[in-house]
Amino acid sequence: MNSSLFLISQKIDKLQHGLLRFHDKAGKITLHVKAVSNEDASFNCIVEGSFDKRLYNRNVNLIQKSYNDYLYVSGKVSAETQQGAKIMSIRITKACWFERMKKGSLTWLKEKYTFISPVSDLEAAV
Repeated sequence: MNSSLFLISQKIDKLQHGLLRFHDKAGKITLHVKAVSNEDASFNCIVEGSFDKRLYNRNVNLIQKSYNDYLYVSGKVSAETQQGAKIMSIRITKACWFERMKKGSLTWLKEKYTFISPVSDLEAAV
């Protein structure tokens, strides 16, 4: 496993809760989810609350925040189930970990780690 992906996966597990966003006919939809990383370049999301749309093969974004850290993970839903809660498996296409920096009244985000999935992994997921 890529070292950046490993560190980002650990951060996903540590933060757990986040927002899952995607586009729909009605516009942008945001769901509260609990995320857990897998051994490979993917993670599972459990939707908190009721949700009835099918997301298979859709592009989604996971956003997580802690005190000074921000995770932004883009991926494609590769599997979904219905077992009392909506559970989705999402294949990571790109993941970024940003850290908020501050100097006086100026604040900005500094990139800490980035993972971009190789093309061969993306083709295998399709």
